[in-house]
Amino acid sequence: MKKYYLGADIGGTNLRLGIVDESGVVIDEDFKPFHSEFLNETPVRRASPSKQVKFITENLKCFLKKNTRYAIYGIGVGIAGQINEKTGDVLFSPNLNWRNVPLRTILEKETGLRAIVVNDLTAITYGEWKWGAGTGKDNLVCIFVGTGIGSGIVTGGRLISGCSNAAGELGHIVIVSGGRKCTCGNNGCLEAYAGGWGIAEIAKEMALKDRAGFREIIKIAGGRGNISAETIAKAYYNGDDNAIKIVKKTGFYLADGVITVVNLINPCMIILGGGVIEGIPDLFDITVEEVNKRALKASTSHLRIVMPVLGKNVGIVGAAGIAAGLKRG
Repeated sequence: MKKYYLGADIGGTNLRLGIVDESGVVIDEDFKPFHSEFLNETPVRRASPSKQVKFITENLKCFLKKNTRYAIYGIGVGIAGQINEKTGDVLFSPNLNWRNVPLRTILEKETGLRAIVVNDLTAITYGEWKWGAGTGKDNLVCIFVGTGIGSGIVTGGRLISGCSNAAGELGHIVIVSGGRKCTCGNNGCLEAYAGGWGIAEIAKEMALKDRAGFREIIKIAGGRGNISAETIAKAYYNGDDNAIKIVKKTGFYLADGVITVVNLINPCMIILGGGVIEGIPDLFDITVEEVNKRALKASTSHLRIVMPVLGKNVGIVGAAGIAAGLKRG
C-alpha cells in the first residue's frame, strides 16, 4: 500500500497543510492565514498560545477528514521556533509567543497519528535538499526571510541540529550591538532589521517622524499602524523614494547575516528565499551583490546563491519527508 504523510508548515502568520507521498509529491493542500482569525495580532502581542493551538488542531483534523481516502502514516510539523525534537515540545517561538507548548503530544492525542515536530527551517531545508534546489549537494545553507528569519544547515551530507536542536537561528545573530529590540528579548538581531516584522516596525517609526514623506506608503497601508513589509514592497515597485531606501538598507542588513554564514560555514550553496524575498525580488539581487563584494573570496570561490524551487509547498514537503523517517537520510 502506498504511504502518505501530512505535512504542516506553521509560520508566523500562516498555516499550510498538505498530503505528501514518499517521493515528495503534494497530493492535496490547504492554506489558512492566522491573521484572518486573529485580526488584532502583532508580532509582539499575539492571541494566546492555546487559542492558536486550537486553531491549528481543528484545521488539521478537518483536513485529515477531507482526505480519508489516503493512508496517512504520520504527521510532520515545521514551526518557527526552538524545538525539543525528542519530545516535540515548542520551547520558544518568538513570533507566535509560545513557550513550552507540548505540540506533538497534543497532535497525537487529537489525531491518533504519530507526529514529529521540528523547526520550520529544518523542514524547509530538508525539502529543498532532497527534492529542490539543493538536490545532490552535501554542503548548503537554506535561508528564508519571512515574518522572521531562519536557516537550515547541511554539511558533509548531514542535516545539522546542534547540541540542543537549536542550530540555524540566523535571525537572532546580532548585527548591531545594542540595536533594535527583538522579539526574542535580545537587541540588534538580524530579524529586527530584515525580517518582515522588523521591516514593518522600522517603516512605522520612520513614518511617525516624517508623515509627509511617507504619505504614499501610509495611503497604501490604509494607516500608519497598518504598514507591513507587503506595503513597502508595493510602494517600492511604485517607485516611492522612502520605500526604495528601506529596501536597499534591508538588503545590506540581510547581506551582513549571509556573509557571516558564508565566512563561518563555507557552503557550496546558499538557498535564499521566503515570503519577503518573494514579495521584493530585488532584495535577492542586492544581497547577492553585497555578499560577493564583502565576503571572504576564499569562501565565495565555489559558492552559488540560488532561489528555492519548491515554492509555497516547500515546508509541507520537507515536514512530511521528515515524518517518513528520512530526515538524516
